[in-house]
Amino acid sequence: MTPTSTLLSSVDKSWKQFASAWKKARAKGSEKAVHDLRVSTRRLIATLELAGAVSRDKELSGVQKQFKKVLKRMGPLRDVQVQLENLSQIRAIDPVEEFKRSLERRERREIGRVTKDLKRRRRRGLSNEIHHIRAGFENPRKPVDDATVRHAIDSLVAIRHRAFWRARGRFKPANPETLHNMRIALKKLRYVIESAQPILGGWARKRSREMHTCQQLLGDARDLDILKTRLEKWAHKKGKKVVEAVAPELAQLGRKRQRLATSIRKSSAHFEELVPVRKPRPKPKPDQEATQALPLHDVTSPVWVRTIH
Repeated sequence: MTPTSTLLSSVDKSWKQFASAWKKARAKGSEKAVHDLRVSTRRLIATLELAGAVSRDKELSGVQKQFKKVLKRMGPLRDVQVQLENLSQIRAIDPVEEFKRSLERRERREIGRVTKDLKRRRRRGLSNEIHHIRAGFENPRKPVDDATVRHAIDSLVAIRHRAFWRARGRFKPANPETLHNMRIALKKLRYVIESAQPILGGWARKRSREMHTCQQLLGDARDLDILKTRLEKWAHKKGKKVVEAVAPELAQLGRKRQRLATSIRKSSAHFEELVPVRKPRPKPKPDQEATQALPLHDVTSPVWVRTIH
């Protein structure tokens, strides 16, 4: 397949995954369904960004914004569901159980809002936009050559890589905002690489897997920040006794977050070079060097003997 046809195939694949995830989230609103819809939305946004870099169609940025609105609408529900999951990591004392019940009530409200918001009519409108984008690439009057596709993709990946590395340089473990910025930059880089992987080659698959691991660490740290902040705020509203009761649990969340910050630094350190650096082959031992120095026609060479047999 040519780079142009590969890019169109990526658009089609991303759309199908998004449409399937949309249906499931609309029907259930479960944690997995919401997570899958958010992931498929990010992948589709990255694919559209690649298409926009190639075609320079100004309308594409408007389409991307529509999908970003889907992400934003899912955000509050996703945050509550992750907080409920993370609460299982701390002691189920009475104040924590009361806080959990308040989150469960909020989750039910958010599920109702989200399932109502995911209307079929809105998805049909997004589908029409995707078909319009495909038609632009398949227009015989404005052909897109493969060299242009490859150059645009390489340039976009380089831009996303520089943005991530800048965000990593500003990362301060104690500052949640710098962690959040680094996480967003890594997501954008990873999803662009993932979407362009069929064009970029095997190294992109390897890097995408490594970035996913680091992204998970960043996400876990971010989720702990949100949970800790919300629990603290809720406790202060309840009074001094509740604040004192949950203090050990808040401290536990803080310690876990610090450990994650250390892991994040280690995990992201080798992304300075975008293409994985191959490890040099170990130097042969002296006796191996002597064996390898033998001429190929020397039948006394052990290597040659094994070869001819």
